[in-house]
Amino acid sequence: MKRIFTVAMAVALVTALFIPIMPMKAEASTFADGEYSVPFTVLKDSSNEQSTTADYMVSPAKVQLVNDKATVTVTLKNSSWWQYFKVQNGGSYSDVQVVSQSGDQRVVRFTVTDLKQLVNAKIHIIVTGIPGFDYDNKYDIRFNFNTSSIPAPPVAKPVATPPPAKETKPAAPKKTEVTPVQKTEQKPAQHPVVNKTETAKTTESVTKKEEKLTVNETGKDEAEKSHTESDNGNEVSKEDEDVEEDAASEETGAVNEEHDEEEDAVEEVAVAEVKDEKEKSSNTFLIVIIVIGAVIGAAVVFAIARKRARK
Repeated sequence: MKRIFTVAMAVALVTALFIPIMPMKAEASTFADGEYSVPFTVLKDSSNEQSTTADYMVSPAKVQLVNDKATVTVTLKNSSWWQYFKVQNGGSYSDVQVVSQSGDQRVVRFTVTDLKQLVNAKIHIIVTGIPGFDYDNKYDIRFNFNTSSIPAPPVAKPVATPPPAKETKPAAPKKTEVTPVQKTEQKPAQHPVVNKTETAKTTESVTKKEEKLTVNETGKDEAEKSHTESDNGNEVSKEDEDVEEDAASEETGAVNEEHDEEEDAVEEVAVAEVKDEKEKSSNTFLIVIIVIGAVIGAAVVFAIARKRARK
């Protein structure tokens, strides 16, 4: 039992020692920081009745709030009557601070730890300047501040930490393949070589086609004539025959002209080939003569040199 008692006492002593050292959590502020105009009333020390001292003070008072600690500024009337003005701050009373004084008014200042609570004060008033009226009294009063118009502090929002920025790798440049441009070689236009045999064949085929056309046309004309004669039952007039003969002659004339043009083209090609052959033969003849002359000259030179060598 003694051991248990001693252990319990030791634990109690340790907790008693460490409790004052442990930091207390800071209470949240009641009012927002700033300067406000706060009305007040003056009450008697023992009841909630209004004191006559309120008639010698100007309400509202100016209040400067910082972390719920208030600095109150009050204007006093008949400043010559006020012998002292003390406000409770903690467990003791201290004189108010005189800010300014002009005429019969005095501006004083004092601090208050909690505006929501009644603030105790002590005053000493001596009325002077009134003939036949003697007044010298000391009072205990209480200030009641109306804090309904003071706003509450803003709610502190948690600071949002931005997400870590992602590392963006630079995009690799794309390789562009260059395809070589292939040059297209333009081949020179080749002129068709016309052979004499081919030209002769073409002329024969043209003449055969013309003969077939003339035969077909004459056959058609005879069929048309017989058809018209059978339909009419009588002879065809001479004018129709003349018109048909003129048309046939025009067609044959056109065919003959085309045939003549083809023959002229063939002749021109043949003449050009003959000229080319003549030129080639003349060139070869000249080359042969030049070679023969060169050989003869070389032989002469060789013979002269040989004779000189014998001498």
